[in-house]
Amino acid sequence: MSQTNPPRPGPISAPVWNRDQIDNLPRLPRDEQGPVFAEPWQAQAFALAVKLSERGHFSWSEWASTLAAELERTAKQGEPDVDGSHYYHHWLAALERLVVEKGLTSLDSLAARKDAWEEAYLHTPHGSPVELGSLANRQLVMRADGRAVEILQRRAHVSYCFSGCCCGRTDRGYAAVPADAFKEEWLRRRLRKIVHLTKAACLGPCALANVACLVFDGRAIWFHSVDSPTQVRLIFEHVELMISADRFLPPSTELAPYTFNFYDWENRLDSIPHTSSAANPQQPAPAQG
Repeated sequence: MSQTNPPRPGPISAPVWNRDQIDNLPRLPRDEQGPVFAEPWQAQAFALAVKLSERGHFSWSEWASTLAAELERTAKQGEPDVDGSHYYHHWLAALERLVVEKGLTSLDSLAARKDAWEEAYLHTPHGSPVELGSLANRQLVMRADGRAVEILQRRAHVSYCFSGCCCGRTDRGYAAVPADAFKEEWLRRRLRKIVHLTKAACLGPCALANVACLVFDGRAIWFHSVDSPTQVRLIFEHVELMISADRFLPPSTELAPYTFNFYDWENRLDSIPHTSSAANPQQPAPAQG
């Protein structure tokens, strides 16, 4: 799914409708040819109500009554839509109310979807389409305060140490962290919806300095001495290689000298039931670093 910044207001082609439908709608912005829309999203909202009614989720008279009630409610609250500029905001509010009443969705799901669009908008470079991404990789999570949040599930996570007692501390003799390179590679490769990037404090171990960690499909590769943009480029090239291969891969020969194992998981695989690569022939061999 995607949405872009709307063009300047102007006439938009109307979705399919019939004369009886629009005659029953209160204060619908229209001309002699039918409904008019200032922006594309208004035509989409109109079409959605038409399609839901056509599929029997509610009758058109139910929709007209719900819309009229919403317009009346906002007018009583001192928000009359005198010039019609907010008509489709009220249209959306009425549609949300009706689909919840009909059990087609819930208030929590609607709120979570709005938050997801807002997050996508805030993290999209200027001038690029705002894309929500696949619904298959989303999880609805209920926070402790009762608010539902829709989480985009990533496949990978890149974290790099930026501050603390060693990483980037040039005043203590350590190399600078190429922080700008991490963000630039992440954005340039358009990986935001697949890879989460974290600028962390201390990842440890401090004796190695300028540490980074790449987690892909639940497996970790740790890097030390990530001092240059070239090393960062190689890390993201490896991420894209694994995405293309659709599986975890050991680090390349160029990256291998900068890798280490911070966890003892691979040393204990044989002692953990049902997790060894021998028990799962399709599981790649553990990375050596």
